[in-house]
Amino acid sequence: MSVREQQVNDALRVLDEMHRLCRIERGDYRERRRRLLESLRDATERVGRDTVRRAVPQTDATAADGTAPRRDGARRSDAHGTRSRRTVVRRVAACAFALGVLACAAVLCWFTMGA
Repeated sequence: MSVREQQVNDALRVLDEMHRLCRIERGDYRERRRRLLESLRDATERVGRDTVRRAVPQTDATAADGTAPRRDGARRSDAHGTRSRRTVVRRVAACAFALGVLACAAVLCWFTMGA
């Protein structure tokens, strides 16, 4: 990272902290952040290179999302090897629903046996 990029990065951290602590309003925060990022873009255009966004080279072993392709037919996980949060929530909800149905059936059986 160049000196200018480090300076902008430090300024962005300070700005984010100020916004997080409610020392500046959202509109002012967004304007100042936009100006900092534009100043960095202007500097990279003058040099003739794009250091803000670099393309990730595609290889045969890497998929478009940066994960290695699965050969065993398993579903693809996120970058950390865990299932997505939505999948986990759906499975927990399905288990809770199944337990509720079983509990209702048990209560129904208990009432019919006792009568």
